[in-house]
Amino acid sequence: MLLAAAILFLTASGLFVVFRLMGIVNLAHGEFIMLGAYTAYFIGVFNLSPWLSYIAAPIVTAIVGLGIERVLMRRLYGKIMESILATWGLSMLLQQLVITAFGSMPRYVSSPVNQVVSAFGITYPLYEVLIIVFAIVLLLALLWLDRKTQLGAVVRAVIESPETAAAATGINVNRVYQLTFVVGSMLAGIAGAVIAPLVTVTPVMGLDYVIRAFLAVLVGGAAAIPSVALGASVLGGSESIASFVWNPVLGYVVVILISVTLMRLRQSQMR
Repeated sequence: MLLAAAILFLTASGLFVVFRLMGIVNLAHGEFIMLGAYTAYFIGVFNLSPWLSYIAAPIVTAIVGLGIERVLMRRLYGKIMESILATWGLSMLLQQLVITAFGSMPRYVSSPVNQVVSAFGITYPLYEVLIIVFAIVLLLALLWLDRKTQLGAVVRAVIESPETAAAATGINVNRVYQLTFVVGSMLAGIAGAVIAPLVTVTPVMGLDYVIRAFLAVLVGGAAAIPSVALGASVLGGSESIASFVWNPVLGYVVVILISVTLMRLRQSQMR
């Protein structure tokens, strides 16, 4: 249950960062996760240290994200419907580019840690424990950046009013947007590298993650990073329990039902 919540938070954090500041629904977020996973795969192909993938993956997705921001995303700031259509097309384009370059066959990534740990008489793979710890560290790091740094203050000012922030303080809003999209891309890339040893790496793997990530953002609310962590915990935990009790298909159905119910409750409270 904790692992499912941690993975969902990792995959949702980059989507949240972009959506919160830029008002863009990035449906290609899953493909950035996929690119991170492929980076981890090729690190293994070249017999490099698997730990290197956690550095290489965010660098690769940052470069891709920077290029996409300059060519496409800066034309979509604050345009939710246009961003949905454009990034949906972008997701299909990235999938096809990867299929053309590397084929569609499934790939597998070895875990950098094969040891296990025991607690309360139960044995856990150490790598899964490290993922949970990393998710907590990432949450705390994002909170620190948001609330204790000048960058966080700039981001909050732009969220409050881009025009006022630019006029009153001289903030380059477009540069802040660009940096935000690159950071969101990096978070997706490192999430892909982290989950790669646990899943089958394919060109279409991102679709499943972007749907769950978007639901976590909607359920938790896009106000602050702890709300995304809460949404990820609720949905990830519920799906894990339902999948264990019944099966993964019903687990996914439970996620949808909980998401719809919680969003309807929030709407009724706002009226």
